[in-house]
Amino acid sequence: MDMKITTLADKAMLVKLTMRRANLTKRDQVAEAVIQSTMDDSSLIVNSKLFRDKLNPINKIMSEASAVYGFHKANTLPYIDKGPRLLPNSNYMDYSQSMRERINRVDALLNNYMPNYDNYVQLDIAYRSKNQTASRAKVEDYPTADDFRSRMGFELRFMPLPDTKHFLYDIDQTDLDIFESSIKEAEKVARVSTVKLMLEPLTHLVDKLSVPIDQKGAIFRDSAIENVIEGLQQARKLNIDDDPEISESIKHLSSAMSVFAEHKDVLRESPIVREQAHKKLDAIASKMAGLM
Repeated sequence: MDMKITTLADKAMLVKLTMRRANLTKRDQVAEAVIQSTMDDSSLIVNSKLFRDKLNPINKIMSEASAVYGFHKANTLPYIDKGPRLLPNSNYMDYSQSMRERINRVDALLNNYMPNYDNYVQLDIAYRSKNQTASRAKVEDYPTADDFRSRMGFELRFMPLPDTKHFLYDIDQTDLDIFESSIKEAEKVARVSTVKLMLEPLTHLVDKLSVPIDQKGAIFRDSAIENVIEGLQQARKLNIDDDPEISESIKHLSSAMSVFAEHKDVLRESPIVREQAHKKLDAIASKMAGLM
């Protein structure tokens, strides 16, 4: 049987991030009873957020933990199965090193703050009492220090992509066709996701530039341009197959954005420049949408 080697398996791997996070909400049965009675709906459930003060050290831990997932999602592509994501082989070293650095930062915060966890609970109760006169917060609402610590953690697993060469014996042609179809679907998902990294922020910028300077909604923040540039950088890293059409889009958009990024104020002040920028970027966005 002619066993076709998939290109994707040679250029990318699967990485799965398993993330444990402490639950920092508590069911508020008193508020729940009031709302259920008011709304005449016994199915309504009310959860109260713990550690409401953003400056509380426990929230610093949770924020850093969220950053781990944020980096993982930004530097990988979705796969056909939920859970593992695609990682270009060429990005493995940078990705794995950056992920471990971020995980280590969470561990360092845990080691630093957990000895005083009970104090941070008391600080949160005091904060809630100060900002909410009817606060019912009590120590029993919070997970213990041991519970909190045990529920925080990360695990990274790197796996090869499925490939026909992994079969040690001939399989039914129908099953082989299904397998090949799944690989093609994974390639399609990766391509669409890579294009979206550029197209979504670009569409937002194009929409902003379409509004004349003197009209409502014309103002845009620097982040509208910065997000396009960031999307370009990510797409360049995650163009797994070196897709020539995607590479061409990256080239054209990068060239245009290098000019506009240096003249943000001109886009805000000059109707002519703004109109020209809108036409140019809208054309790039339309062509890019065709890659989807």
